[in-house]
Amino acid sequence: MNKRGRERNIVNMDRKRRLTEMAETKPTAGAARAFVRKAYECCNVAEYMAKKYDIKGEIGIGQETVRADKELP
Repeated sequence: MNKRGRERNIVNMDRKRRLTEMAETKPTAGAARAFVRKAYECCNVAEYMAKKYDIKGEIGIGQETVRADKELP
């Protein structure tokens, strides 16, 4: 035994044994529920910035699209 408590090879064997036990057993219902999450919803960066900083009118979100026959400001 070393001054830290347990030998490194014994610690590694215990860790491997715990991991094999976890792989063989089914997780509890509460643990399984904790890992069920909604998928990440991706969005447009311009829409996100407009929503976050309330600048929809400045970047043109929610306005009609500019057609070729209209003059650009």
